[in-house]
Amino acid sequence: MIGFAKKLFLILLISFVEHKISIGLSKFFVILPLTFLAYSFYLYKSDVNIGPFEAFFTGLFIDFISGTYLGHNAIFFCFASYLINTYSNAFKLFSYLQICIFFSISASAYVGFSQIIINLYNFSYLTLLVSSIFNFIFCTLVALLSVYFPNTLNNRILK
Repeated sequence: MIGFAKKLFLILLISFVEHKISIGLSKFFVILPLTFLAYSFYLYKSDVNIGPFEAFFTGLFIDFISGTYLGHNAIFFCFASYLINTYSNAFKLFSYLQICIFFSISASAYVGFSQIIINLYNFSYLTLLVSSIFNFIFCTLVALLSVYFPNTLNNRILK
């Protein structure tokens, strides 16, 4: 129970940071789905397979605190949980660059589908393209941090 409450608090904190960052990044046509990437990273690093119910209810929690459409994040979190749990053994064979490409493509899909849901008549390919490039650079930088500073990240974030 304490672990689940800790995870929800971290998600709440990351969602708050994402909201504050999105105000500045939106001027440059960039959407950084930090909460989605953080949850996907949690799924990827977890030793236990996270089930669809936990992913769905965590997504609903994000929907409630962020004010998005009900079920928006829940569906994406379930889909990310399904993909990561299905290919968990295949990820062990991938290099850091391939994993970065997977996470940046999943973040780009999140941005694309979110833009279709929210801005059906005002869909911006520029936002999708710039966000995809930015998300790839962001995922690569996070992977480089975990390669060059592995003990610091493992001790502070995951424990």
